Formats: sequence, structure tokens, C-alpha cells
Amino acid sequence: MIRAVPYRINRNSLNGIKNQRMLQTQTIYEETKRLSVLFVEDDDPIRQRTAEILEDYFYRVDTGIDGIDALEKFNHYFVSKQKYYDLVISDIQMPRMNGVELTAELYAIRPDQPIIILSAHTEAEYLITLLNYGVAQFITKPIQYQEMLDTLHKVCKKINTAITVIPENRHIIALDEDTCWDNEKKKLICRGSDASLTKYEIHLMTLLTSKFEQVCSSDDILHHFYLNNIDVSSDNLRGMMMRLRKKLPENTLSSIYGLGYRLSYSHAKPL
Repeated sequence: MIRAVPYRINRNSLNGIKNQRMLQTQTIYEETKRLSVLFVEDDDPIRQRTAEILEDYFYRVDTGIDGIDALEKFNHYFVSKQKYYDLVISDIQMPRMNGVELTAELYAIRPDQPIIILSAHTEAEYLITLLNYGVAQFITKPIQYQEMLDTLHKVCKKINTAITVIPENRHIIALDEDTCWDNEKKKLICRGSDASLTKYEIHLMTLLTSKFEQVCSSDDILHHFYLNNIDVSSDNLRGMMMRLRKKLPENTLSSIYGLGYRLSYSHAKPL
């Protein structure tokens, strides 16, 4: 049974929220029940109350009081379990090592580590750095219970549907249940058939998949074409991205305003 919500809720909306929780609990639990999470927060009451909620959904919940403590627990978990935490949730402002520094350390260890960042509106200056690192999800502080559940469901569904690639097929990257990119053959495969790509689109896919789930700047893309002796302008690039997006599964290629482009998993069943 789910514990009481630890955040202040208007009495008039309490019954409605309880009913929503009853309806959503099983759906969310199906995505979280096999996953482990490391929750990092230096505020003791918030850490304890949020951890209690997470324990109702995840099979294992560990907590850290700051970035250094979290990094030690992250490494210890791998040594003892021979696997990484499925998810890390971290605050930004913490003593000794903040959430931005922790994120950089975690991605250095595991480039595809799923991370959710807790962010207050006053911490907007950190968001561009975190987006460039590859963080795709944020939860606004003070934490709203419904927002947290929605984000957990979205992220954990992505974790569960992402294909665990066996070593001999490490060059295969799944985009959704019907589509994958073969980086060895440089082919986009949809429902077992090769999709038609131009040489420019093949170069784009090669670069975007090398930075999968991370933001790839326009300058990075133009430099990639330059290194391959292909003359492409920024105006040409926008048009190529639009045409490539139409050939990919919905929501896999996104434009991050002012930063660049990101290729991600679509929310679909695995291959």
C-alpha cells in the first residue's frame, strides 16, 4: 500500500489525488518494480520522505547525502552486484560535490546512466550544462508528487524498453520496436527492410548514434561533415534534419533550442 504523500496538498484536492494514485499505482509499479534507484539529496527531511515513496515502487532504494557519498555508493554497488543502479535521482545544490559534478562523474563511468535531476527555478544556469551531459529529465523543486510519478513512469518505461545489446551485436541500436540502426553496415532498418538514406543522412546517423541520448551541437555536426570533406552550411543542415526526422520513428530526433539535436529511444516495446 502506498504511503501518504509527504508534501503539502490542498484539502479540497486530496480525494482526487488519492483516486489518481490508486489508478496509477499499478501502472507505475509495473515499470519500477524490478529497478534499483540511488536518490541523492542533502536535505534530511526531503531525502527521508522521498525515499519512503520510492520504496513503494522500486525493489531497491539507496540514498546519498551529497555527490561524494553518492559516487562511493554507486561504485560500491557495482563492485558488490556487478551491475549499475538502473536510475540515479539527484539534487543540484549539495555540499562537497554538487549534482552537476556528480552527473559528470557518473557519465564518465557509465555514459548511458539514466539520471533525473531535481532542479529549483533559480538553478536554470546549470540546465544547459546538464542537457549537454545527456540528462533528459528534470523534476522541479519543491517536488510535486504528481510530476514525480509522471517522470518516474516515463523514465522507467524507457529503461525497461531499451534493448540490452549483446556484445556481438553492439553495433545495433534500437530506435523503437520496428526500427534500428546498424552502425557497422551504416543502414537504417525498418521492419526488416533497409530504409533509403542519402549519404548526408548516413553521416548524420553515424554521428548522432555515437552521441546517443546526448545533445549534438550544430557545430559538431558541421565539423563532422568537414572532416569527411563534405561542404554543408547551417542552412542546409536544418533542411537535412527535417528530412531525416521524417524517416525516423516519431519523437526519436528532437531539436533542443539553442543547443543542437538529440537522438533518443522512442517509447515503444523492444525489438
